[in-house]
Amino acid sequence: MTTPRPALDLDSFRDQHGDPTRWSVADHDSYLVIGDIAPPAPPLYSYSEMQTIAADHARSAQAQQSVADRLTAQGHETAAGIWSRGAQEAAEYAAAARYGYPHYEAVLNGW
Repeated sequence: MTTPRPALDLDSFRDQHGDPTRWSVADHDSYLVIGDIAPPAPPLYSYSEMQTIAADHARSAQAQQSVADRLTAQGHETAAGIWSRGAQEAAEYAAAARYGYPHYEAVLNGW
């Protein structure tokens, strides 16, 4: 039987030790030490990269809404609704991306 490896990051520590309200004083101390020596990984994208992603989503929302408006004018209500929902989703992603990667990730994953 192999012994479990010690937690080398905060996520692993929480996974191994469960509910923090049930931790011992030593568990809390260990968690704090791991946080000091192994800080969490940086976000996948920097703030400036997220602003670029936000701008891309905003352009996509604008283009999709333009198609929806044109379809509505031509009397294609169902297709226009599909494009309009896509535009709303892209606008939501653009708004989330403006706040940075953690917020954007939460919106993408529905957290």
